[in-house]
Amino acid sequence: MNLKEILNWRYTTKEYDVTKKISESDMSEVKNLLRMSPSSVNLQPWHFIIAKTEEGKTRMAKGA
Repeated sequence: MNLKEILNWRYTTKEYDVTKKISESDMSEVKNLLRMSPSSVNLQPWHFIIAKTEEGKTRMAKGA
């Protein structure tokens, strides 16, 4: 699959498998990639909230 196909691919998840977890190494890579996301003025003023606990996930879902 080339880059254009990858960027044009869309998938909407209908249901999540709650037993699956993201490994620490994958999560570390995701965090690094998020930090490299460009902004319109190239300042990258990002603030990410990552909820690991069920309580945190519930708070995030309520706020969203």
